[in-house]
Amino acid sequence: MDRRLLVLLVALVAIVGVVNATVYAYRWMTGTVNIAGPDQARGAACTGFYSSRAQTNISPTYLPKVGTNYDAPTYGGNTITVTPGDVVCQWTADSSTYYLYESIEVEIPVTVGSWYIQDFYGFGYYRGPPSEVYVYFRVDETNLSSLLTTAYLIIRDTEGNEAARLDLRTLGAQTSAIALSPGSGLRLDLYFDASGTGTVTFKVGVYVTQESGEAPNIGTSQ
Repeated sequence: MDRRLLVLLVALVAIVGVVNATVYAYRWMTGTVNIAGPDQARGAACTGFYSSRAQTNISPTYLPKVGTNYDAPTYGGNTITVTPGDVVCQWTADSSTYYLYESIEVEIPVTVGSWYIQDFYGFGYYRGPPSEVYVYFRVDETNLSSLLTTAYLIIRDTEGNEAARLDLRTLGAQTSAIALSPGSGLRLDLYFDASGTGTVTFKVGVYVTQESGEAPNIGTSQ
């Protein structure tokens, strides 16, 4: 074989090899997450759902008396059922331990017509610093529009004044910031107009920040 042709073939093979090769530049990130118990929670971490009546009547010294109708009857032998999730903040006082919960699951049996569910649960901020946190309520999931012509979560302060109203039929609807100081809470009410029978669901996200003006910018989960 002509020596010049052999050199050319070797060169072509080398070129093909370069085209098919995969080259990686390696970078990395390591992470360490240090998790403290709920008794250490402060600021936004020490916020959550609660019922003062369900927890041996929490003294107003710690949090307002809200969530008093968490097991209220609706019709017949049916009652509202509220199941709390994980404890995210806790403290011990007066020989009792009190809790704020990360989430609640609410089951509400009603009939066709209009219903107002008053003070079915509360949301509170127990222990700072800082002196204020800012709470946003947002509709993260909903399929209410087929059976409910009206559906609102109404958030009130402990004096009964309306702080915000959230349309549960509108995916992505969000309240303005609600400021809470340590030892303060909110009362949660619901209003429904039911036009059909069946089961509908919704999910409200509650976003808490220690920075004023920092509204959540989070995509919907539906």
